[in-house]
Amino acid sequence: MKTPTLVAGNRAARRAQQPKSKSKGARLGYRISEWSEMTGTSRQTTWRAIRNGTLKTITYAGITLIPDSERVRLGFAESQPIT
Repeated sequence: MKTPTLVAGNRAARRAQQPKSKSKGARLGYRISEWSEMTGTSRQTTWRAIRNGTLKTITYAGITLIPDSERVRLGFAESQPIT
């Protein structure tokens, strides 16, 4: 029986090495680190916006998520062509 090899580094490093999901379905929400990377802001700025009430969050299983509706509301959504 093979034993799994451990990846050196922290959780973020291990998560980065996991294969990405191939589904293009709509996201329900984003973790704080994902939101910060997507918007180009720091995690501290993201938490500050949450604390000030500028950014809405939901908590699911103890994980703070920023709903996809906030991405659309703040203009980070990809523009859809009008047909």
